[in-house]
Amino acid sequence: IRTSSEAYTTDSEAIDKRNVHLTNNAVQKNCGNYGAFEDGNQLSFVQLQAYLNETFPEKHIDVYGNLVLQMKNLIIFSMNSVKKKLNAEDRKHCFEIFGYDFIIDDELKVWLIEVNTNPCLEESSKLL
Repeated sequence: IRTSSEAYTTDSEAIDKRNVHLTNNAVQKNCGNYGAFEDGNQLSFVQLQAYLNETFPEKHIDVYGNLVLQMKNLIIFSMNSVKKKLNAEDRKHCFEIFGYDFIIDDELKVWLIEVNTNPCLEESSKLL
C-alpha cells in the first residue's frame, strides 16, 4: 500500500498539493517528508491490518478477507473485460506485467483507479 508524505485533506488550499493527493512514488520521492512515516511511503498488508485494528477497532476490518478480496475481484473483472484483446496473436511463452492502482474510501470500498501496462518496479523500500 503506497502512502502520502502529507496528511490527506480536502481543504481548498491543499487541492493543488500533489504530495497530499498523489501517492505515486515518482511524485512522493521528491517530497521533503518522503519516508518520514513509512519506509519508502509503503505499508505491507500486515502493517495496514495493524493500523486499521488500532484506528478502527469497532469495524473489525479484515485486510485479506475484505480489502484484498475486493482488489482481486476488480482485477478479475477488468481482465475478463479485455481477455479477447490480450495476446490476440496467440503467441506462446509470453507474459505481461500489469500494475493496478486502487483507492480505499472512507466506507472501506476499494475503487480501481487505473491499470498500467508498464508499471514501475523500482525498489523504494524493503517491500518492493
